[in-house]
Amino acid sequence: MARTITQDLWKRRVPQIVGIYLGVSWGVLEFVGFVVDQYVLSPHLVTLSLVVVASLLPSVLVVGYFHGEPGRQGWTRTEKVAIPLNLVALAAVLAVMFTGKDLGAATTTVTVTDEEGVATERVIPKTAFRKRIAVFFFDAAEEDTAAAWLQIGLPSAINTDLSQDYFIDVDSPPEFGDRLREAGFSELTGVPLSLQREIAEERHRDQFVRGEVALEGDQISAEIELYETASGRLMESRSFSGANILDMADQISTQLREDLGVPVLQGGEVQDLPVSEVLTGSQDAFRSFVEGVKAANVNRDFPTAIASFQSAVDQDPTFALAQYGLAQLYYLNNETQAAAQPLQAAMDHLYRIPERIRFQVKSDYYFILRQDSEKALATIEMWGDLFPDDIAAFQARIQIQTVRGDRAGILASLQRIFELDPAQKDVLLQMGALHQAMGDLEAAQQSFQSYADEFPEDHQVLTQLAGLSRLQGRLDEAVGYLDRALLLAPSDVGVIVGLGNAKRTLGDFEGAFEQFDAAMGTAGTSEERAQVHQAKAAFYRARGQMALAVQELERRMEEVAAFQPGIFATQIRLREMPGAYVRAGQAAEAAELMDDIKPEMPPPFDVLLPLGDMAIHLAEKDADAIEATIPAVERIVTELGYEALRPEIANAQGRVHELRGEYPEAIAQYEVGRGLLPNDLGIPQSLGRCHRELGEFDEAVSLFEEVLHISPYNPTANHDLALTYEAMGRPDEARTHLERALEVWSEADEGYGPARQAREALARIGGGPE
Repeated sequence: MARTITQDLWKRRVPQIVGIYLGVSWGVLEFVGFVVDQYVLSPHLVTLSLVVVASLLPSVLVVGYFHGEPGRQGWTRTEKVAIPLNLVALAAVLAVMFTGKDLGAATTTVTVTDEEGVATERVIPKTAFRKRIAVFFFDAAEEDTAAAWLQIGLPSAINTDLSQDYFIDVDSPPEFGDRLREAGFSELTGVPLSLQREIAEERHRDQFVRGEVALEGDQISAEIELYETASGRLMESRSFSGANILDMADQISTQLREDLGVPVLQGGEVQDLPVSEVLTGSQDAFRSFVEGVKAANVNRDFPTAIASFQSAVDQDPTFALAQYGLAQLYYLNNETQAAAQPLQAAMDHLYRIPERIRFQVKSDYYFILRQDSEKALATIEMWGDLFPDDIAAFQARIQIQTVRGDRAGILASLQRIFELDPAQKDVLLQMGALHQAMGDLEAAQQSFQSYADEFPEDHQVLTQLAGLSRLQGRLDEAVGYLDRALLLAPSDVGVIVGLGNAKRTLGDFEGAFEQFDAAMGTAGTSEERAQVHQAKAAFYRARGQMALAVQELERRMEEVAAFQPGIFATQIRLREMPGAYVRAGQAAEAAELMDDIKPEMPPPFDVLLPLGDMAIHLAEKDADAIEATIPAVERIVTELGYEALRPEIANAQGRVHELRGEYPEAIAQYEVGRGLLPNDLGIPQSLGRCHRELGEFDEAVSLFEEVLHISPYNPTANHDLALTYEAMGRPDEARTHLERALEVWSEADEGYGPARQAREALARIGGGPE
């Protein structure tokens, strides 16, 4: 029987027809693949062609069976039914597999204009075809100490080489180092596969790369593995060896591009130089560079990092990335003048830097050397215009927009990032926080809830929802969110601190302090300890214990100095300490601090110094002195574009008018500040005081109650509301709020003015001793 069937098929020439079909199909697939590669079309076209070829095989079999014999044959009923059914099935399969997928070109053409007014037309990848990968630092045998530098050096060289390709978006340990440290991997190496997959998933990477290096004599060997993030499946494992680390990086990155299926742009649209041309031809200079990278990003030892980068550029002055890194380190270490020479050298050898990084170099050059914030922003804007699908460009733009206080611009940039890559769900959290800061709580709720629906086990969104509930006055709900977050992440210091703050808001001061102590016991890094000290300082300040608040802030500054670069740590001291010293009755310490800070704030950062003077005078309630500092602060806004300082200027102007008894003018300025910072509880309190002084008691009561709806144990709001009720002739309500204020201030410093005034007011209305 089987022989008869075989003879029948052969007689009807079915095998021959199928063979011809498969041969032609193979040729078609090869041609489609060639066209896709040559003209950078969608790789989905190859898959689509394969699906069509495979799906039509039943129709080919039917046609061959009924029409393969010599002679003329008519169409049979079987053919009339089978072939249409096959075509319908094919259409259904194509609809399911390819609906929503871009089957056109993998690139798009854009025209941009640079800062010199020159129009440029460029071909860039579409976002859908970019490969998002993470490359972790490599492992090495513990006894192979000679290979230690290669653990960072080889992946760093690979990342630099891959960064030339706009079809690839690379993530590396310096960008998620805090996550690794929290997990106990302070060296950022030796990370287990399971944690690497988890981090890659958190950062929405489609694939990730891990490896192991060894050094025998002058021969480097490396085992490189490429994994699929979603499944954890090993996609490829390859071995490489050689004597030159930079040549090996070229080989590995080329192989990774092939394994990832990265298209190649024709016509020189993308630079693809050997990594030795992008970095340095000197392995010794490169090793010094890697030692600097490790000192800065792993050990956070900036003096050692500076020495290592200096050694790298001494060996190869054209090593532009090392020059730029050296400039950044000087800049962060408060040595702005020293940063000028290497930054200029980086600009002189800009051709050696991958194009995407050049924009950041030029932006820093304009801002630091030329002190031209407009051109610095224009450079970042040009980056985004030239590469409208490049998420890194929008992230850099957000940094500038944040400095400029452009919240609408930040929101637009975040929305664009989310449009470009819906996989970046964490953008929803940033958008929600921004909506919240802008006072649009409904939009914030929608963003947070969208994220929570996608990641119900993520404790971060629960803390965001807790903060939102607090602003809406749903305090018990806020605590509930934090309790759930703590169940999901019992060792997260931020959650524990948040729960302590919530308890303080509800008047549970003992419970709050227990949470802060628990957080300090859990804290394993300087960042976490600084966060706890900040919360404890706010706790003591609220309770009128200003000396203890200052002590906590001083401890916080010690921790901040351990993880923040010098210039940032100095700015934090400038912003947080001067006013705190004055409020604690330590004006001399405030003046001494300002004297210490001035040498640490070289140009262009010295323009920020008036912020410290303003904080001192606000704490002193000296209207004339406050007014004298305002023009200098306004220059920070006009000359450097720090629009984020506008609310502080409005508050200072309002305070000047209030201290002088010019209440309508004060209200106008406070309202300006409220429009810029709708969630700042201090502003409605300031407005309430002014309305009370004008005899507009109902408006004052409404403003104070607005604060207490969110923070019922806010002592100053309770005190102010009590004084308002006293002025209205309502002593019982006044007494209630005075007693609550004094409950909060029960352990206040002996000379704390507001507590003394509250006791005097209570005595006046017959509620307690003077």
